[in-house]
Parts: sequence; C-alpha cells; structure tokens
Amino acid sequence: MHSGDCDWLLITLLPLLLLLALARFSWQTEYLNDGQDICRLFADGTKLRKPGYCDRTVICQNSVSTPGETCTGDKPFFSLAKGSCQKTLESTDTYCKSPCTSKTTGYVGDDFNCANWYYCEKTKEIGKGVCDYGMWFDQTTKMCAYPKDVACNVTFELCQVMPVGAETRDPLHCNMYFTCKAGKNTTIACQPGFYYDVARKGCLEKSWVACEKHPYPDEVCGTKKLAKRNKFVADGATCRGYYYCRDLGSGVPDPEPVWHQCPVETFFNEKLQACQDRASRRCEEDRCDGRESGNELAEDLGCQHYLECKNGAMVAKKKCDNDMYFDVATKQCTTEKRSYGICSDSPDPYDPDNWAK
Repeated sequence: MHSGDCDWLLITLLPLLLLLALARFSWQTEYLNDGQDICRLFADGTKLRKPGYCDRTVICQNSVSTPGETCTGDKPFFSLAKGSCQKTLESTDTYCKSPCTSKTTGYVGDDFNCANWYYCEKTKEIGKGVCDYGMWFDQTTKMCAYPKDVACNVTFELCQVMPVGAETRDPLHCNMYFTCKAGKNTTIACQPGFYYDVARKGCLEKSWVACEKHPYPDEVCGTKKLAKRNKFVADGATCRGYYYCRDLGSGVPDPEPVWHQCPVETFFNEKLQACQDRASRRCEEDRCDGRESGNELAEDLGCQHYLECKNGAMVAKKKCDNDMYFDVATKQCTTEKRSYGICSDSPDPYDPDNWAK
C-alpha cells in the first residue's frame, strides 16, 4: 500500500474512531434539555437530585420524574451523600459550584442550568437569580432571552444527580450497571448470560431483559490480522440478531458494526450468511426470541417437545401428551408424525453443526 493510500485511509477512519472514543468516554453524559426523562434509567422509588437544580429532588415513578422535596432556608442544598437537605455540600460535589472565578466580572451563566445567572466580581459572588417566564440566560448579551434565541447545550453526568448507593444500567452494555460514590462511578458486570434489569435492581437471564444494545462479542469483526469485511456475524445474545461488519480495508475491523434482526419466523445462520427457517436452525440462545406468547418447537430429538413462551422468553418446556408430535404450523400437538431439522434423527444439511460430520 502506498503512503498516499495510508493517508487516505487514516483520514477516512479518523472521524469514525474519534466518534467512537467520544461515545465510550461520555456515555454517562445527559443533555439537560433533550426531552429525555432521567427516570428512564432508574427503578421506581429512586430519589434523584433534579437535573439543573441544587435545591430540589425528583422521585421516579413508572420511569417518569415526579416532584420531590425542595430545600429552603438555612439548608438550601440537597446532598446526594446524605440524601437530605444540608447547609453545605461535600467538597467532592462540584455540580453546584459557583461559576465565579478570578477571570469573571459581571453577569455570568452557570454550567448546569440555562436559566441561572450570577453577578461576579472575580471569585466573589455578589448576587444570583433565575430568568423568569421560561427564558434562558444569554452568555453573549448577558441578558435573559427566549430559548430559541440562546445557544445552550448544558450537560450533566449521571453521578452528579444520583444518590450514593443507587444503581443504573449502562446504556451501552446491557450486561453492566454502575453505582456512584463521591462523584465517581463503579461499574459492575453481571455473570455471563445475564443482563441488568433496572426495575428489579438485579441481573436476570438476558432473555428476560429488554436490551436496546447488546454488548459486542469479543473481536466481533475480527482482528487486525484478519478482519471480517462485508460480513454478517451472530450477535452472541439472541437467535435472530446479527451484526453487519463493514469493509473498512485490510486489517481494519469495523469498530461499530450495526445490529439487525431476522424476521420473526427465522433465525440467523452465520455460515449461510442468511436468515433460516426456525425449525431448521439450532440455536444456543432462547428459542422464544420474537415469540411474545404461544409455543415454539424445542430441539429435543423426536420433535415431541415444545417451549412455552411469554414476552419473548421461555417459561417452561413441555412434551406433547399421548405420544403426539409438535406441529410448527399450528403451534399445537398433533397425532400425525412430524419431523424438522432441529429435532430429527437425520442430520440437517442446512445446520452448520452437521457440516463436518
């Protein structure tokens, strides 16, 4: 490869790699005014500092923020560490720190609420207030203005609003969750095969947890020595899910493959690079994937067993009565003999597990 080609490849990939680095660095960052409710990440009953405020709380109910308490008088701050109103905050709690510094003079906006303003004489805070009528403080004009006329993209970290001991899921890895103490997070991984469930505050079998983004399998798109280019790869978490690894050049594994799903009546077959009829494709994951309710053929030899499914997860395995067989079309037992690839005596030529036999 010529040096010019290398330069082109670097220029092409650099923005992607930078975006990936930012995503991994800032996944705990929330935008104050993006319309997303912070309680979507927490269990019901969790009391949080209201984002953008230091004196009030919200309580999560049905994944929605409801009004909590407001600190007043000689105890104007809500302490995450103590879970109550206090005169002052811990030195590690920098969320409510005054924006007045040795370089500030006059009116200044703060870093955690677009509506707040302060009047500073260098490090000395002379006064402070909040813009009325839903307006925001404009850092340029030093005046309150309508939000549509003000550029304000205030962010906050989850550890700046969640109390000590509370748990929240990792939005990028369903098998992880974290807690906060002194403004820093501790990440905890569930045991293999389990995902963190916010409502139940614990790790459950992954088929029982709604996951927006399954964790990537190890070396999902290969390695620098052998990258998987323009390939579909099983997601390692479901029977229907797979990733598409783009062709980014020799020795360049796709760092962010896109996740897809096969239609409900099919499972993904990596060796065939295609979606295959469920009754012909064995799968180590929960075969109830995609079945909100009803029955699904089991892999037991003889084709007489089936799985009872609820909300896309197996709740029980059963066998047809009176030596009957499970019929895939009707999802019921029948007296007529049935034979399918996953439960047949003869090897299925479309099952990769049988290709070496």
